[in-house]
Amino acid sequence: MSKKKYPVRIPRYATGIRAQESRFGSGRNWWAKRWQDIIEGMGLGARLGRGKNYAMSGQVLSMEISGNRIYSRVLGAREEPYDVTIDFRAVEGEAKRRILSKIKAEPMTIARILADDLPVEVEMFFREESFYLFPGGKLSPGKYDMTTDCSCPDYANPCKHVSAVLLILGEEIARRPSTLLTLRGITLEDICDES
Repeated sequence: MSKKKYPVRIPRYATGIRAQESRFGSGRNWWAKRWQDIIEGMGLGARLGRGKNYAMSGQVLSMEISGNRIYSRVLGAREEPYDVTIDFRAVEGEAKRRILSKIKAEPMTIARILADDLPVEVEMFFREESFYLFPGGKLSPGKYDMTTDCSCPDYANPCKHVSAVLLILGEEIARRPSTLLTLRGITLEDICDES
């Protein structure tokens, strides 16, 4: 009985965004660790490991944050990169106004956010308004506050390409935690606005 032989797969190295940390989530701050815990808790299994390999080898070719949406292109096994989209549930209306009011009530909170720090109280402000700062909040059965999509043929969602983008995004959040606020619909301009 002969066994089917598969060609040796040589890892692809690209000149995209290369992850800087070999151990994701081992960062110096609480929000980077929280992000990593959430990503690991998504039940990605081997897809998370493949996503880490993609992130480390620079296969995330681009990542653009526009409002509460992330557009990315990830190089996979095929020649053409896959398109990845991640949407976060944005805070709107009265809830947004109340969260901003709580942030603006504390000048030190504003200063820390502008200095690339994230006070724990900010997460509490979101929870008080029934929103989540970090992804993973379940709104109702089968509906989460973050949706992901990839053009790859993998039936699983999130796939390894999405997990690579989430890991690169985690490094961006570790450097600039205000990115989390932006993804939730609250910009630095909103925070600094005097009105």
